[in-house]
Amino acid sequence: MSRPHILSIGSAPAEEACAQLGVTRNYDRAAFLEACCYRAAIIATHGRPPDGVSLRPARCAHDFGSYVEIQAHYDPADPTACTYAEQIENGLARWLDAGFLAPVRYRDDSQIEEYIYQDHFEAARRVMLTLERQRIDGFGTAAEAAAIAHLRAEYPRQSEEADQLLRQIATERQIRSPSARQVGLYASYRLTFFPALFNEARGHGYPEGDAIDVTAYELRTGRHRYIQCDIVTVTTIDEALSLCWEHMARYVI
Repeated sequence: MSRPHILSIGSAPAEEACAQLGVTRNYDRAAFLEACCYRAAIIATHGRPPDGVSLRPARCAHDFGSYVEIQAHYDPADPTACTYAEQIENGLARWLDAGFLAPVRYRDDSQIEEYIYQDHFEAARRVMLTLERQRIDGFGTAAEAAAIAHLRAEYPRQSEEADQLLRQIATERQIRSPSARQVGLYASYRLTFFPALFNEARGHGYPEGDAIDVTAYELRTGRHRYIQCDIVTVTTIDEALSLCWEHMARYVI
């Protein structure tokens, strides 16, 4: 085997905020979480590393300390390994490109506001759950189906946990009261809707009432004219997209 080549892919998607060495308190925890989730997101997009490629987080020395990044160690004499390295070389642009939320939410001063995932296993489970729910509801894409397959192959235990949650959710689809939502399956975020515009945009065949399903698909296709974000909990359309992407949410009008 040839001496491995090392490819640096970064610590997070290129257009996303991430932990800043020497600035962010609890840098090690946040950076390692982001790197591990980034590895999972790369696998969701491109598949599991083949033999001849080791995709892993690594610590790198810097004047200010050690930062964390994802590296691909691969055999330059192995054509399959080289092809995979070429595919992942540019990394990802955004977390949502792979169906992930940003693992950590930051304030403007790069300090941590909230951990969205506790570890990359939780991230993988929740992404599989989200994408499967979207597929079941008829809004899945070929790329999302591939991401599900890639994550299931890499994280079999979390795949089974996601399936258990899907079975549980299937029995809870008629829940209408926010107070009745089970913690961990539904979020308590609130959005304000314009019901007439919403029902008009969706067309006939959808139930009208005081609770309706909002899918990421509808937000992604630009149909936000009937949604007004509650400034207290959701401040931007991107946040609304993230919430609906993950929860396929049932929000009260």
